[in-house]
Amino acid sequence: MAAYVGSPRPLSTLLYDPPRSLLVQAYDPKEQLRGSVNVDGTGVAWWVGDDPEPLRYRTDRPPWSDPNLPELARRLSGRMQLAAVRSATRGIPYGPPFVHPFAYQHLAGAHNGWLGEFRASTAGVLLGRLPEHLRGALDGMSDSQLLFLTAVGHLQAEPGGGLAAAVRAAVTEAAEVCAAHGAQAALNLAVADGRRVVAARVSLGVPANSLYTLEWGQRWPDGVLVASEPLDDDAWTPVPDRCLAELTSAGVRLSPIDDLERSA
Repeated sequence: MAAYVGSPRPLSTLLYDPPRSLLVQAYDPKEQLRGSVNVDGTGVAWWVGDDPEPLRYRTDRPPWSDPNLPELARRLSGRMQLAAVRSATRGIPYGPPFVHPFAYQHLAGAHNGWLGEFRASTAGVLLGRLPEHLRGALDGMSDSQLLFLTAVGHLQAEPGGGLAAAVRAAVTEAAEVCAAHGAQAALNLAVADGRRVVAARVSLGVPANSLYTLEWGQRWPDGVLVASEPLDDDAWTPVPDRCLAELTSAGVRLSPIDDLERSA
Protein backbone atom coordinates (compact mmCIF):
# COMPACT_ATOMS: atom_id res chain seq x y z
CA MET A 1 0.00 0.00 0.00
CA ALA A 2 1.08 3.62 -0.50
CA ALA A 3 -0.30 7.08 0.22
CA TYR A 4 0.48 10.62 -0.92
CA VAL A 5 -0.29 14.05 0.56
CA GLY A 6 0.59 17.26 -1.27
CA SER A 7 -0.11 19.28 -4.38
CA PRO A 8 -2.50 17.53 -6.80
CA ARG A 9 -0.81 14.81 -8.84
CA PRO A 10 -2.07 12.12 -11.22
CA LEU A 11 -3.08 8.77 -9.74
CA SER A 12 -0.23 7.20 -11.66
CA THR A 13 2.04 8.83 -9.06
CA LEU A 14 1.66 5.77 -6.85
CA LEU A 15 0.34 3.17 -9.25
CA TYR A 16 2.52 3.37 -12.36
CA ASP A 17 5.12 6.13 -12.61
CA PRO A 18 7.96 5.50 -10.12
CA PRO A 19 10.55 2.76 -10.69
CA ARG A 20 9.14 0.71 -7.81
CA SER A 21 5.48 1.67 -8.30
CA LEU A 22 2.67 -0.44 -6.91
CA LEU A 23 2.46 -2.07 -10.33
CA VAL A 24 6.02 -3.35 -9.84
CA GLN A 25 5.41 -4.25 -6.21
CA ALA A 26 2.42 -6.31 -7.33
CA TYR A 27 4.66 -8.83 -9.12
CA ASP A 28 8.09 -8.15 -7.55
CA PRO A 29 7.85 -7.11 -3.87
CA LYS A 30 11.24 -6.99 -2.15
CA GLU A 31 10.29 -7.05 1.54
CA GLN A 32 7.01 -8.94 1.61
CA LEU A 33 6.92 -11.43 4.49
CA ARG A 34 3.82 -13.44 3.56
CA GLY A 35 3.02 -14.49 0.00
CA SER A 36 5.12 -13.61 -3.02
CA VAL A 37 2.90 -11.47 -5.29
CA ASN A 38 -0.02 -9.01 -4.98
CA VAL A 39 -2.16 -9.73 -8.03
CA ASP A 40 -5.64 -10.18 -6.50
CA GLY A 41 -6.84 -6.62 -6.93
CA THR A 42 -5.91 -2.96 -7.29
CA GLY A 43 -7.58 0.04 -5.68
CA VAL A 44 -7.12 3.75 -5.16
CA ALA A 45 -9.02 6.42 -3.22
CA TRP A 46 -8.35 10.10 -3.86
CA TRP A 47 -9.58 13.50 -2.75
CA VAL A 48 -10.22 16.33 -5.20
CA GLY A 49 -10.46 20.03 -4.36
CA ASP A 50 -12.50 20.83 -1.27
CA ASP A 51 -14.67 17.72 -1.45
CA PRO A 52 -14.34 15.97 1.94
CA GLU A 53 -15.30 12.54 0.57
CA PRO A 54 -12.96 10.52 -1.63
CA LEU A 55 -13.52 9.13 -5.05
CA ARG A 56 -12.59 5.47 -5.37
CA TYR A 57 -11.73 2.89 -8.02
CA ARG A 58 -11.36 -0.83 -7.28
CA THR A 59 -10.82 -3.82 -9.52
CA ASP A 60 -10.07 -7.47 -8.82
CA ARG A 61 -7.34 -7.37 -11.49
CA PRO A 62 -3.65 -6.51 -11.10
CA PRO A 63 -2.64 -2.99 -12.16
CA TRP A 64 -1.50 -3.97 -15.67
CA SER A 65 -4.57 -5.93 -16.76
CA ASP A 66 -7.44 -3.62 -15.83
CA PRO A 67 -8.80 -2.17 -19.10
CA ASN A 68 -9.50 1.30 -17.70
CA LEU A 69 -7.20 2.14 -14.79
CA PRO A 70 -3.86 2.74 -16.60
CA GLU A 71 -5.38 5.42 -18.81
CA LEU A 72 -7.57 6.94 -16.09
CA ALA A 73 -4.67 7.10 -13.65
CA ARG A 74 -2.76 9.47 -15.91
CA ARG A 75 -5.75 11.78 -16.40
CA LEU A 76 -7.25 11.89 -12.91
CA SER A 77 -5.48 13.64 -10.04
CA GLY A 78 -5.80 14.09 -6.30
CA ARG A 79 -4.23 16.12 -3.52
CA MET A 80 -4.38 13.03 -1.31
CA GLN A 81 -4.21 9.45 -2.52
CA LEU A 82 -4.32 6.03 -0.89
CA ALA A 83 -3.66 3.01 -3.11
CA ALA A 84 -3.10 -0.71 -2.67
CA VAL A 85 -2.48 -3.95 -4.52
CA ARG A 86 -3.95 -7.06 -2.91
CA SER A 87 -2.59 -10.46 -2.02
CA ALA A 88 -5.68 -12.37 -0.93
CA THR A 89 -5.52 -13.96 2.52
CA ARG A 90 -6.50 -17.60 2.70
CA GLY A 91 -10.14 -17.84 3.78
CA ILE A 92 -11.02 -14.29 2.65
CA PRO A 93 -13.07 -14.19 -0.58
CA TYR A 94 -11.88 -12.87 -3.91
CA GLY A 95 -13.55 -9.98 -5.73
CA PRO A 96 -13.91 -6.17 -5.82
CA PRO A 97 -15.65 -5.84 -2.39
CA PHE A 98 -12.52 -7.23 -0.76
CA VAL A 99 -10.05 -4.96 -2.56
CA HIS A 100 -8.54 -2.06 -0.63
CA PRO A 101 -8.95 0.84 -0.02
CA PHE A 102 -12.21 0.58 1.88
CA ALA A 103 -14.27 3.72 2.38
CA TYR A 104 -16.79 5.13 4.82
CA GLN A 105 -18.02 8.72 4.45
CA HIS A 106 -14.89 10.93 4.39
CA LEU A 107 -12.50 8.11 5.37
CA ALA A 108 -10.59 5.52 3.37
CA GLY A 109 -8.36 2.77 4.67
CA ALA A 110 -6.00 0.00 3.55
CA HIS A 111 -4.43 -2.86 5.50
CA ASN A 112 -1.19 -4.70 4.80
CA GLY A 113 -1.58 -7.81 6.92
CA TRP A 114 -4.03 -10.32 8.39
CA LEU A 115 -5.78 -11.32 11.60
CA GLY A 116 -5.22 -14.86 12.80
CA GLU A 117 -8.09 -17.21 13.74
CA PHE A 118 -10.35 -14.80 11.90
CA ARG A 119 -13.17 -17.14 10.90
CA ALA A 120 -12.88 -19.20 14.07
CA SER A 121 -13.04 -16.48 16.70
CA THR A 122 -11.53 -13.02 16.23
CA ALA A 123 -14.03 -11.89 13.56
CA GLY A 124 -16.98 -12.55 15.83
CA VAL A 125 -15.50 -10.59 18.71
CA LEU A 126 -14.54 -7.54 16.66
CA LEU A 127 -17.80 -7.60 14.70
CA GLY A 128 -19.80 -7.78 17.91
CA ARG A 129 -18.11 -4.63 19.18
CA LEU A 130 -18.98 -2.56 16.11
CA PRO A 131 -22.01 -0.26 16.24
CA GLU A 132 -24.89 -1.59 14.19
CA HIS A 133 -24.57 1.05 11.47
CA LEU A 134 -20.94 0.05 10.90
CA ARG A 135 -21.75 -3.65 10.81
CA GLY A 136 -24.17 -2.80 8.03
CA ALA A 137 -21.35 -1.09 6.12
CA LEU A 138 -19.40 -4.33 5.65
CA ASP A 139 -19.26 -5.29 1.96
CA GLY A 140 -18.23 -8.81 2.97
CA MET A 141 -16.54 -10.56 5.86
CA SER A 142 -12.96 -9.37 5.51
CA ASP A 143 -10.38 -8.98 8.27
CA SER A 144 -9.02 -5.86 6.58
CA GLN A 145 -12.36 -4.07 6.23
CA LEU A 146 -13.33 -5.06 9.76
CA LEU A 147 -10.08 -3.54 11.07
CA PHE A 148 -10.75 -0.35 9.08
CA LEU A 149 -14.30 -0.08 10.42
CA THR A 150 -12.97 -0.64 13.93
CA ALA A 151 -10.88 2.51 13.44
CA VAL A 152 -13.95 4.33 12.09
CA GLY A 153 -15.88 3.28 15.20
CA HIS A 154 -13.20 4.61 17.53
CA LEU A 155 -13.11 7.92 15.67
CA GLN A 156 -16.90 8.27 15.89
CA ALA A 157 -16.88 7.39 19.60
CA GLU A 158 -14.02 9.80 20.43
CA PRO A 159 -13.88 12.42 17.67
CA GLY A 160 -11.86 14.77 19.83
CA GLY A 161 -8.98 12.32 19.89
CA GLY A 162 -8.45 12.64 16.17
CA LEU A 163 -7.52 10.14 13.49
CA ALA A 164 -4.20 9.10 15.04
CA ALA A 165 -5.88 8.11 18.31
CA ALA A 166 -8.52 6.13 16.42
CA VAL A 167 -5.96 4.16 14.39
CA ARG A 168 -3.92 3.51 17.53
CA ALA A 169 -7.02 2.28 19.36
CA ALA A 170 -8.06 0.04 16.45
CA VAL A 171 -4.75 -1.80 16.10
CA THR A 172 -4.47 -2.08 19.88
CA GLU A 173 -7.95 -3.55 20.15
CA ALA A 174 -7.33 -5.99 17.30
CA ALA A 175 -4.05 -7.11 18.88
CA GLU A 176 -5.70 -7.62 22.25
CA VAL A 177 -8.51 -9.69 20.73
CA CYS A 178 -6.04 -11.81 18.77
CA ALA A 179 -3.84 -12.32 21.84
CA ALA A 180 -6.85 -13.43 23.88
CA HIS A 181 -7.53 -16.16 21.29
CA GLY A 182 -3.91 -17.23 20.84
CA ALA A 183 -3.75 -15.74 17.36
CA GLN A 184 -1.01 -13.88 15.54
CA ALA A 185 -1.69 -10.73 13.53
CA ALA A 186 -0.04 -8.31 11.11
CA LEU A 187 -1.70 -4.93 11.58
CA ASN A 188 -0.17 -2.33 9.27
CA LEU A 189 -3.20 -0.09 8.80
CA ALA A 190 -3.38 3.22 6.89
CA VAL A 191 -6.41 5.51 7.18
CA ALA A 192 -6.84 8.81 5.34
CA ASP A 193 -9.42 11.54 5.96
CA GLY A 194 -8.67 14.05 3.21
CA ARG A 195 -6.40 16.13 5.44
CA ARG A 196 -3.99 13.56 6.83
CA VAL A 197 -2.95 9.94 6.52
CA VAL A 198 -2.19 7.88 9.62
CA ALA A 199 -0.34 4.60 9.13
CA ALA A 200 0.51 2.07 11.85
CA ARG A 201 3.37 -0.41 11.77
CA VAL A 202 2.61 -3.11 14.32
CA SER A 203 2.20 -6.86 14.60
CA LEU A 204 1.53 -9.55 17.18
CA GLY A 205 3.67 -12.66 17.41
CA VAL A 206 5.29 -12.20 13.98
CA PRO A 207 7.74 -9.70 12.47
CA ALA A 208 6.06 -6.46 11.42
CA ASN A 209 5.59 -5.74 7.73
CA SER A 210 7.82 -2.98 6.43
CA LEU A 211 6.68 0.65 6.22
CA TYR A 212 8.55 3.73 4.98
CA THR A 213 8.00 7.48 4.73
CA LEU A 214 9.46 10.17 2.48
CA GLU A 215 9.25 13.95 2.84
CA TRP A 216 9.58 16.06 -0.31
CA GLY A 217 11.75 13.69 -2.32
CA GLN A 218 13.35 14.45 -5.66
CA ARG A 219 10.43 12.91 -7.52
CA TRP A 220 7.87 14.52 -5.19
CA PRO A 221 9.24 17.97 -4.16
CA ASP A 222 5.78 19.10 -3.06
CA GLY A 223 4.50 15.94 -1.36
CA VAL A 224 4.84 13.55 1.57
CA LEU A 225 4.49 9.77 1.19
CA VAL A 226 4.17 6.54 3.11
CA ALA A 227 4.53 3.11 1.50
CA SER A 228 5.02 -0.52 2.40
CA GLU A 229 8.20 -0.44 0.31
CA PRO A 230 10.08 2.52 -1.19
CA LEU A 231 8.76 3.58 -4.57
CA ASP A 232 12.20 4.69 -5.79
CA ASP A 233 15.82 4.95 -4.61
CA ASP A 234 15.37 8.24 -2.72
CA ALA A 235 16.13 8.56 1.01
CA TRP A 236 13.05 6.80 2.43
CA THR A 237 12.94 6.45 6.21
CA PRO A 238 11.82 3.18 7.85
CA VAL A 239 8.97 3.57 10.34
CA PRO A 240 9.99 1.89 13.62
CA ASP A 241 8.02 -1.11 14.86
CA ARG A 242 5.03 -0.25 17.07
CA CYS A 243 4.79 3.30 15.72
CA LEU A 244 2.31 5.55 13.98
CA ALA A 245 3.28 7.81 11.10
CA GLU A 246 1.00 10.82 10.63
CA LEU A 247 1.35 12.56 7.28
CA THR A 248 0.13 16.07 6.51
CA SER A 249 1.25 18.74 4.06
CA ALA A 250 3.61 19.91 6.84
CA GLY A 251 5.52 16.62 6.94
CA VAL A 252 5.67 13.38 8.93
CA ARG A 253 5.14 12.97 12.65
CA LEU A 254 5.98 9.67 14.39
CA SER A 255 4.51 8.54 17.70
CA PRO A 256 4.88 5.26 19.59
CA ILE A 257 2.15 2.73 20.24
CA ASP A 258 3.13 2.05 23.84
CA ASP A 259 0.30 -0.15 25.07
CA LEU A 260 1.02 -3.21 22.92
CA GLU A 261 3.19 -6.17 23.68
CA ARG A 262 6.38 -6.10 21.62
CA SER A 263 6.03 -8.22 18.51
CA ALA A 264 8.18 -11.30 17.98
